[in-house]
This record gives sequence, C-alpha cells and structure tokens, in this order.
Amino acid sequence: MSRCALVTGAAGQDGWYLTRLLHDRGYEVHAHARRAAGGGEVGGMVWHFGDIAEAAQISRLLAAVRPDEIYNLASFSRPRDAIEQPVASSIVNALGPLQLFDFARHHLPACRIFQPSSSEIFGAADSPLQDENTTRRPASPYGIAKLFAHEMAAFYRRRFDLFVACGILFNHESPRRPLQYVSQKIAHAAAAVSLGIMTTAELDEVGRPVVDNGKLRLGNLDVRRDFGFAGDYAEAMWLALQADSADDYVIGTGQSHSIRDFCEMAFAHVGKDWRTYVEVDPALLRPIDSLVTVAQPEKAAQKLGWRPRTPFKALVAMLVDARIAALREAAPR
Repeated sequence: MSRCALVTGAAGQDGWYLTRLLHDRGYEVHAHARRAAGGGEVGGMVWHFGDIAEAAQISRLLAAVRPDEIYNLASFSRPRDAIEQPVASSIVNALGPLQLFDFARHHLPACRIFQPSSSEIFGAADSPLQDENTTRRPASPYGIAKLFAHEMAAFYRRRFDLFVACGILFNHESPRRPLQYVSQKIAHAAAAVSLGIMTTAELDEVGRPVVDNGKLRLGNLDVRRDFGFAGDYAEAMWLALQADSADDYVIGTGQSHSIRDFCEMAFAHVGKDWRTYVEVDPALLRPIDSLVTVAQPEKAAQKLGWRPRTPFKALVAMLVDARIAALREAAPR
C-alpha cells in the first residue's frame, strides 16, 4: 500500500518540487493551499484549499486525510511583508505549526512531520558557518516566528516522542520564486535587458517596474547568502522523514555569494555588464539584515546522505533562462 503525504503550502515554490517528488515516489499526495485556481484532483494529487491558521479547518483536514507524513510548508515568508504584518506572519509561521503538532500528538501519534525552519533564526550569526548548534538570535518577525515553531517542534519531540524533523533551510531559489525575491528580480532584469526591454510590465514589492528606464534598483549589494536550488532541498525534506529518528538538519550549500556576485553572474550570462543596469536604492536598505549566512550542512550529509547537486553558476543561469522564456512567451505576437 502506498504511503499518504499531506503537503501544506503546496502552491509555493517548495511545494511544487516536493509534491512532484512524492508523486514520483508513489505516494498518495494531498496538497493544501490557501486558494485555488480550480478544484479537485490536479496532476495526480488531491487538492484542499483553506487557511492553515484556522485550527478547526486544519483539524478537519488532518482527520479526513490521516497522512503518514506531513510536510508543513505553509509560510508567510516575504521579508518585507513579515515586517509590515508581524501578527499575520506569527499566526502562520508560529501558531500554525503548533496547532499541527498538537493535533498530531493527540490523533496521529505515528505520523512523521517535516517542519521547515530558516537560516533567519540565526540572525547576525556569531560564527562564519552556521550549523545546528549555532546561537540563535533572530532579528526579524519572520525569524522570531520560525524560531518559536522550531523550538516547539523540539519540545513535542522530547516530551511526547512525536516524530518532528526540522530542516533549517538556507536561501533556496528556482524559477518558481515570485518576483518579490531579490534572486528573481536580478534574473528578470538580466533577461529583460537581454531582450531589449528597458521598462518591464512586472512590478517589484513596492509597486515599481522591476526594470525602470534600464535600471534595476536593489538594496545592500554586500549582503552574502548561501544560495541553493529548491529542487535539491525538496529531496532533503523527504530524506529527513525517512531517517530512523527525528532530528534537526541545516540544509544549504556551504558557500556564500553576495548580491553583487549574483548580479555579475546573471548579467554576464546574457553578455551584459551588470554595473550599467544596477543601482542601489537607499529606500530598499534593511538595517536589520544579516550580512552573511553560510550553512554547515555536514550533519545532513552524514546522517541523510544529502548533498546539493546544483552549483551556483548553474542556478543563476537556470533562473535567467526561465525569465527569458517567460518574457518571450508574454510578448505580443
């Protein structure tokens, strides 16, 4: 008999890759999202729609599906949105997971749960590489809410022997990312200028064209992040629930690249000099940004056999090529 998995937040980037991985491995996949373009069964998966933060609704869903594995990917994750709406962010990122853990404790004690944490729980890290034992001092509403869920997962694991594995996920990108994320803005800008588009119809998070009169406006170019491919990270999520016991795992590449590096590589991919098209906008600077995040993923390698497969250069090229294809598809015929 095939195993049954429930994936919350299934319409997002991570859910897209994970649901397909589970489907390919023969699971009965139930996918949950806040809203639907359609209903019923889509792509071999059973879809459910509603608000993950509503306890009664999620309880009914879990009671009906009774999954063997739960991947709780529902998240309020856009940094600017989380800062401007800390209550909404905390309800989804902190209380949502707690409600799920507590239902499982009482009604699905054998169920295995994957809870995604974030490198944002570390804040301004006190070590050059961040592992499972790095001091946690989050500096944003998103990071604080994620740390609450992370600690509650550990509590339910210790106190009630619930199988809750946490993946402390560093930045992971793909063509499925919305344009509000810096990786996609850079890829979109490089794609646009390569096609001769100097002002784009697509808007950034503050309502301006992503590329306006040939310029992409960004914040701090010296911020460094550990960028990986979301498809690789979906495999790590699955592996975490196949282990003999539940644990916490840092999931990242172990390498960092600055926003400047990202710009240089993206524009070079289309034969352009990034310095012609990118400028710093002081309004986009975030004073509480962690300047450097770099994963130390050795525990995941040793205990799960997981290592990232997609190099940074290939990831950037993938994003730019996908945006070129999207812009060509959208062009008037």
